[in-house]
Amino acid sequence: MMALIFAALTAALLTLLFGPRRLAAALLLAGLALSAALFLFEIHDARDGFAMPWLQVAADAPERGA
Repeated sequence: MMALIFAALTAALLTLLFGPRRLAAALLLAGLALSAALFLFEIHDARDGFAMPWLQVAADAPERGA
């Protein structure tokens, strides 16, 4: 998937330099859409749904008594 994103962005750059700007913009948007799709694929969990465990913070409850 990363290779596909790299190919789309490289094609967008080359098209911007040597081809029509509208095609370059379309390839850039395709690269961004592929990047968003890859991100959503990476954070999706079948059990929890969409979650980013590296961002979740849980505070421990203070002990009572003692």
